[in-house]
Amino acid sequence: MAAPLAVLLVVAASQSCANTKQGPIGGPKDTIPPVIVGINPDMPMLNFPVQKGKIYVTFNEYVQLKNQYQEIVLSPPTKKRPVAKIKKKSVVVSFDDTLRADQTYSIAFGNAISDVNEGNPFNGYVINFSTGESIDSLILSGTVMDYATLLPLKGVYVALYKNPTDSCVVKDLADAATRSDDWGYFCFRGLKNVPYTIFAWEDKNNNQLYDRGGELAGFCDSTITPTIVAKNGMPQIAMMNMKDTLACLSRPSQTDIYLFKEKLSNQYIESSGRISERECYIKFRSENPQIDTFRIKGIYDDRIIRQLDPKGDSLTFWINDPKATQDTLLLRINYMKSDSTGTLKPYGETIKLVKPFDKSKIKDSGKQDPSKSGLTNDYLSNLGRAGKNDRRDPFANNNDGKKQAGNEVEKQGEKPEQRKDLLNVTVKVDGKTVENMGIDITVPAPLVKTDFDSIMFTTSTPRKIVSNVRFHVERDTTNILHYILKADDPYKVGNDYKLKIPMALFKDVNGFTNDSIIKTFNLPTDDKLSSITLEISGTQGKKYIVELVNEKRDKVYLKYDISSDRELKFPYLNEGIYSFRITQDLNGNGKLDVGDIILRKLPEKARLLKLPDGKAIINLKEQTDITQSVDLIKLFE
Repeated sequence: MAAPLAVLLVVAASQSCANTKQGPIGGPKDTIPPVIVGINPDMPMLNFPVQKGKIYVTFNEYVQLKNQYQEIVLSPPTKKRPVAKIKKKSVVVSFDDTLRADQTYSIAFGNAISDVNEGNPFNGYVINFSTGESIDSLILSGTVMDYATLLPLKGVYVALYKNPTDSCVVKDLADAATRSDDWGYFCFRGLKNVPYTIFAWEDKNNNQLYDRGGELAGFCDSTITPTIVAKNGMPQIAMMNMKDTLACLSRPSQTDIYLFKEKLSNQYIESSGRISERECYIKFRSENPQIDTFRIKGIYDDRIIRQLDPKGDSLTFWINDPKATQDTLLLRINYMKSDSTGTLKPYGETIKLVKPFDKSKIKDSGKQDPSKSGLTNDYLSNLGRAGKNDRRDPFANNNDGKKQAGNEVEKQGEKPEQRKDLLNVTVKVDGKTVENMGIDITVPAPLVKTDFDSIMFTTSTPRKIVSNVRFHVERDTTNILHYILKADDPYKVGNDYKLKIPMALFKDVNGFTNDSIIKTFNLPTDDKLSSITLEISGTQGKKYIVELVNEKRDKVYLKYDISSDRELKFPYLNEGIYSFRITQDLNGNGKLDVGDIILRKLPEKARLLKLPDGKAIINLKEQTDITQSVDLIKLFE
């Protein structure tokens, strides 16, 4: 579809937008962007030369170019990128590569142009031209965002392919290209009425091709045929002030593309190490390693505790044996490793895991090498532990007038040194979320003794009547170091709550035990607080994660894991801006799984809940209670 007039109207609209921006009246600072005063060749640019062509854009003031190779995008792209240079008050674009005959092109300048004096940006300017007799005038718009946070992504390379092959994005230049703006928004110009497949990736090295594993990428799982003709005044093609949030967010978007980072296909062991006497790790190149056998010489298999990290590419393991371990452990692992062709094949290797030397236990910084000091690692690891070794530290200064008892040196006016066998237990509780999320208990190493029944959990009424709170403890299915304590009795507003974990209630694989821990809390009583209730339907037995997040979506206030239709309460909320992020967890692994660009496999979906007004943002006021129905079938259709 061709319409030479449409291009003229687009440029006119762009110039009009640039002219209408006014700076502060009477202010000393120039805030007006540059204004175009001439374009050569004249618009519309038809029969543009396929070789050695140039475009001159002249402004009313001197301008400068910044990051042109990242910002300026030619569509369709050429192997040799167009080069822009400054000549007096003009930007001159040269085309060193041969252009296609009878082809409509668009060149988008992004944020490359600004004035010299104040750096006022001339954002979003696009020129359409054709090497033939007419210009294709259809447009296609959309938004790119992170598949997990659902935040818009700036500067993403978006590409259209007419007849895509499996590996087109890694080896073939696109049939049309553009970049997303500050709000993740993009709009293709000069398209034909044919079906396109949309891909998007970061293009960190500006090679106009997708580099697998190193860049975020995404695609649209169905083709889109452009039908909208570019017309004067359309918000899709207008030059926007990126600080005008309302205007930028109100632009029509025909499709959304969610970017993710693919799993690396090649599998091998990247690194390994020994963090402490009983804790070690293996870092794999790719996620979900296929391990056949895993043995440590001299240690029974049932004495090894393993955990794969949430990403699935690091294996941490602990030795649950009270006996001292050897300075060097020999680990034999047989797993599926990628060969030179990328094919997984059985492979075995032996890894040496050397116990780290703790230099902090040596008093003299000049004698930190145990081989020179004559001390063994076993002796050094026991330095400072009362009752473990009655020999004195040969590097300690015993003539400084300080008292010495056993192995402990007490300094006047200082607190006693923390015991070396202390198990640092972290307990977190928030009165606003404790009813739903419970009390977090996290330990640094796996526990071999867990007497949870001896935890004392009590509540006190305003009249100081104390009673016990019934509770149970759940271990996190994805993290063996994390426990959640949940009350069986309903919490009561106005009551005080006290949780006490007695000393030595827990013991980890190192033999370390905890100090006594006390946490007190109560439910909020501020009558200005608000609440939101979601009435969830359409689960159909599938698993979902429902999160209340802040405006930037980088903080989770409250989270539910659900697999059935139910009512979810989000109480005790301060006045502010919130959103709900709902994630499909189809395999129930508690995380959002990525897809595959080459195989055209979409990632698991995360979506923002949109209210009846079409917005995904909830501006919650004080003393407000909101109830919202949510149909998950419609949300994810």
